[in-house]
Amino acid sequence: MIKMMLKILLIVGDGMADRPIKELHGKTPLEVASKPNIDELASRSALGLWDPLGPGLRPGSDTAHLALFGYDPRRYYPGRGPFEALGVGAELRPGEVALRGNFATVDDNLIVIDRRAGRSLPENPELVKYLNDNIQHVDGVEVRFYSATEHRVAVVLRGSALSADVSDTDPHEVGVKVLQSKALCDDEKAIKTANVINKLTLLTYKLLKDHPLNLKRIENGLPPANIILFRGAGQMSYIPKLSERGDIILNKYLAISATALVIGVAKSVGFDVITPPGVTGGINTNLSSKAESAIQALKGDYELVYLHVKGTDAASHDGNLEAKIKMIEQIDGMIGKIIDNIDLGSTIVAITADHATPIYVRDHTGDPVPLAIYSPFIICDGIKSFSERSARRGSLGRLRSVDLMHTLLDQANRIRKYGA
Repeated sequence: MIKMMLKILLIVGDGMADRPIKELHGKTPLEVASKPNIDELASRSALGLWDPLGPGLRPGSDTAHLALFGYDPRRYYPGRGPFEALGVGAELRPGEVALRGNFATVDDNLIVIDRRAGRSLPENPELVKYLNDNIQHVDGVEVRFYSATEHRVAVVLRGSALSADVSDTDPHEVGVKVLQSKALCDDEKAIKTANVINKLTLLTYKLLKDHPLNLKRIENGLPPANIILFRGAGQMSYIPKLSERGDIILNKYLAISATALVIGVAKSVGFDVITPPGVTGGINTNLSSKAESAIQALKGDYELVYLHVKGTDAASHDGNLEAKIKMIEQIDGMIGKIIDNIDLGSTIVAITADHATPIYVRDHTGDPVPLAIYSPFIICDGIKSFSERSARRGSLGRLRSVDLMHTLLDQANRIRKYGA
C-alpha cells in the first residue's frame, strides 16, 4: 500500500494562550469564549501542550516562529532585524546587517521627545524614498531604507566586514538623548558597524529636520519625524528552505499573515506569503478573507498552509480582555468556514498559539500553549473543549520546539525515516 501524503493547515492565534483571570472567575479567555467550531474539532483531535523554546523560556515572536516551522532558534536565529527587513520587502544575503528603526521626534539637542513621531505617519513612504535618494553609502557601506507600517522602518547595511554585535541608538524612553551605538565586543567589524550606524543616525536628522513634510506636520501641530532611531541589529545567516531540507518531503507552502516579522520569518524558510484584502494584523482584521485564502490554497497545489492571526496578541498587549475574547470567537468563525470547505479526509488541521501573552502580564511568558492536532488517522482523545486546562489532559503530552512541526509532518507522511 502506498502511503498517502496529506496536506497540513497550521492555524496560530498569536499570543492566544493566557492564565486564569480573576474577572473570569479563574478561567482563561479560551475557556469562556464561545468557540463551537474549535471545540468540535478538538473532540476529534489529539490534544497537548507545546513549549516554543522550552519550559519557562520566554519566546519572542521571531524565535517562536522559527521553532513553529521546525528550525532550532539556537542554531538559526540571526536577530530580529533581518526578519523585519525581509517582512517589508528587503532582499538579504548572508553577512548583511539589518536593523529595525523608528521615525522619531527629537529636539535640537537630540533629546527624544517622541520615540514614534506620533505613531500615525502617512508620510512614511515618501520620507523613506527621500532618504534612499540622498543616502546611498556611509563609509563605503551601502545603505537601503524600507518603509514599514506607521512610524516603523527597516534598514539594511551591505558591505564587507560588518557585524551585528552593536548596541541601539534608540534609548527606549523619552526625555533622554539619542544613544551612541557601541561595539558589544572587541572586534574591528563591530566597531566599524557601530560607527556607520552613528553617522547614519546623524545623517537622518540632518536630512529630515527641515524636510517640507515635517515643516507641514509642525504647522498642523503634529510631531515631526525628524530622525530615525535604530535597534535590534541582526546579521543574516544561511537558513535552508523547508523544500531544501533532506528530512522533509515538502515543495510548495504558503503563509497567510499581515505581520512584517512573521512574514520575514516565513520568507526566510521559503514560504510564499500573501496578505489577503482587508487583513490588517490588528483586531479590526478581516478573518473571513483569510479563511477564503486558506481554502483556495488547500484546494490548489499548496501542501502546507500557515494561517496567522495577530489580533489576539494585540489585545493581550493592550490588556483588553473583551477584545481578546472577541478575537477568539472570530477565529472560531474563521475556522468553521475553513473546515466546512476543505477535505478533512486528506488534511491535517493544527490549532495552537506561538506563545502565551497573559492579559495581566501584557507581554510574552514562558507558559506552554495549548495544541490540538486533527488528522483523519490520529487516535483522538475525545476531549470536547480546547483550552490551556483541557490540553493538559491530552495524549500529546508536552511537545517542545521543533517537535510540533515534526509531529505534523509525520502525521502527513512528509518526513523521512531517520536511520536504516
